[in-house]
Amino acid sequence: MNASLRRHPMLRWAAPGAALALVVAGSQVAAHWPADAATSLPPRTAAQLLTDLQRAQPVALSGTVTATMALGLPQLPEGMAGGDPTSPLQLLSGSHTAKVWYDGKVSSRIAVLGDSAETDLITNARGLWLWKSADQSVLHLAAPRGSALTQPAPATGASLPAQLSSPSGVSQWILQLLNPTTKVTTTSNDRVAGRAAYELVLTPRTAGTKIGSVRIAVDARHHIPLRAEVFARGADKPAINVGFTSLRFHTPPASRFDFTPPPGAKVTTPKSQMRAAPAHQGPNISAPRVVGSAWSSVLVGQVALKPTANRADSLQAALRLLPKVSGSWGSGHLLDTALFSAVLTDDGHFAVGAVQPSKLYAALG
Repeated sequence: MNASLRRHPMLRWAAPGAALALVVAGSQVAAHWPADAATSLPPRTAAQLLTDLQRAQPVALSGTVTATMALGLPQLPEGMAGGDPTSPLQLLSGSHTAKVWYDGKVSSRIAVLGDSAETDLITNARGLWLWKSADQSVLHLAAPRGSALTQPAPATGASLPAQLSSPSGVSQWILQLLNPTTKVTTTSNDRVAGRAAYELVLTPRTAGTKIGSVRIAVDARHHIPLRAEVFARGADKPAINVGFTSLRFHTPPASRFDFTPPPGAKVTTPKSQMRAAPAHQGPNISAPRVVGSAWSSVLVGQVALKPTANRADSLQAALRLLPKVSGSWGSGHLLDTALFSAVLTDDGHFAVGAVQPSKLYAALG
């Protein structure tokens, strides 16, 4: 982790940000965040905020992250997700809360809380544990000797182009890339979890996407992301809303990052974290490709559909709840949400993007 932080400055705020990413993958959006009193900060440009994010140093913290999604997904039958609060189906069908702890160095803990189960991801210098109370299972990955957790990273700045060798240079480069497709603005009067924050607003310049804007609140002092919101085009409430509802900057006790499997837990310890891919993964399976560009791009590919005769496959059951669609490209099932659409054909092809279904059909063709 430390090596990655040194090599990639933009990852320096990823530890607390990872909590946002983990929970945003699935949860269901509440109507709004509780409103904090407005604040007044000195104005900062988009380039300055991006530079702040790159220069931010890891900081110890603990807090609560809440994530919600208002994507317009169909209601899933009770029990389909199996009670695991981090299963894809569960994450896409309800509101979720996670407790987060980080020591500012290597150790972290994220506890995703469900109605009757909990999933914990614990990392420290000795390795990683993933504990799921729903099925009493533990996945343990030991840290390899000489891993990036303990070895210093080589200096790489000298090999970078001059423009990308400083945070300000990288910020300008990112803005140049965004400018043709994205309008970037900032605000300086936000509060999140009691913290004064700036907001970075990204607005697509094309009408060919379902996304209206993406808003990222950045802590005014520590420069880490506090909240991320994604708005559908024309909407005044976020379709995805994930962020800290409480936050304290301090070093949690070391015991918080210790983990001992509970009695009766099934512990899995892979002998090798790197496994060779099977020689034959299926007929004509090729790498996914991108059709279109920027906000209106569509990812097209193929998956191997394997029947599960010996067990009920909850994902397949959920797929059958989706509308059946067809066209010159074939037939399949459509997932059409406020922010994105996805099609999985009966023969295993897929297309997904932040676009209307018609764009998917054209890409499949």
